[in-house]
Amino acid sequence: MLSSEVDLNPELDDIELDDRELEVLKLLSSDLNAYFSFQGLRRRLGFHQETLTRTLKRLEEANVIERTPAGYKAKNPHVSFGFTVNGAQALPKPIVEAYLPAQVDVTVLFQRLRGRWFSNSRWLGYSQDGERFSMRWISEDGQLQIQARIGQGKITIATTSPAGKPEADSVAAAYQLFEHISKIAEEMVQHQGPVAS
Repeated sequence: MLSSEVDLNPELDDIELDDRELEVLKLLSSDLNAYFSFQGLRRRLGFHQETLTRTLKRLEEANVIERTPAGYKAKNPHVSFGFTVNGAQALPKPIVEAYLPAQVDVTVLFQRLRGRWFSNSRWLGYSQDGERFSMRWISEDGQLQIQARIGQGKITIATTSPAGKPEADSVAAAYQLFEHISKIAEEMVQHQGPVAS
């Protein structure tokens, strides 16, 4: 949860936000051009469905977030929010890094992965920077996050899990995602045929 010390951008001074709204806004503002699914937000934040629905509605009414077909996102990602958060969020730990076949169009690969579930991981959201995509999944219990970054001919899969969770769980989840992505990439290569030299 957030502490009571929150320094919002002056543009938002007239808006009174409660702790839940601040927590949602912090997550939505955590990544430039990020979109998050409703269920992903619910799992990540641990909110009850009705609580999250009310919170998102209030933030939409305050005009600080928007709901799009791709998911929820901060209305102005360039606005800086100063939040004091109790407990440090761990940085994603890289588990797998590999090159993608030259025939794989990362935009098509992203489209085939967006919104998909695999094993115990549920879609959380994504962000895009030009031809590079960062996609995130979260475990059903909300404890483990998996991030796949694709672009510039490479894929990197990283995980974030709370202290005390076995590292083997993170590694297994990363390789399950890698296997899933590898199958899709292989199908794409087979569908296109050999590259002309």
